[in-house]
Amino acid sequence: MKKHILFIDDDEDELKIFTEVLKETGLDYKCTWAKNGQQALGQLLYLQPDIIFLDIHMPGMDGFECLTAIKGMQKVAAIPVVLYSTDLHAANQTKGMELGATACISKANDIHYTAEIIQHILEAEVIHHS
Repeated sequence: MKKHILFIDDDEDELKIFTEVLKETGLDYKCTWAKNGQQALGQLLYLQPDIIFLDIHMPGMDGFECLTAIKGMQKVAAIPVVLYSTDLHAANQTKGMELGATACISKANDIHYTAEIIQHILEAEVIHHS
C-alpha cells in the first residue's frame, strides 16, 4: 500500500524539489501539498497521512504554530511531523522538538544528499508504524 505524505510549505517550488527528492529515494509515496498551516489543518480533518513534512516560515500561521495545532488534534496527534526548513539553527531545532517534531531536516541544495536523509527517516517511520 502506498504511503502518504502531507507536505506543508508556502513555496510551490519547494514542492517540486521535494517531489524530486521523493523520486530519488525510490520509495512509493503519495504526496499531498498544503500551501499554509490553515489549509493543512483543514486537510487533516479528512486526511490521515503517514508522515508530515512542515516548513517553519510561512505567512499567517508559521510552522511552530501549525505543529502545535497538529499535536493538539487528537485524530492526527500521533502522526510524525518533520520540520523541513532552511532556518534550522539550534534554537529552532530545540523548539521544534519540544513542540513534538519527530525530526528536523535542513533544506539542502543537494537533492541526492537530501534524498538519503529523507529515505532514512521514511524507512524508520515505516518500520516504527508498521
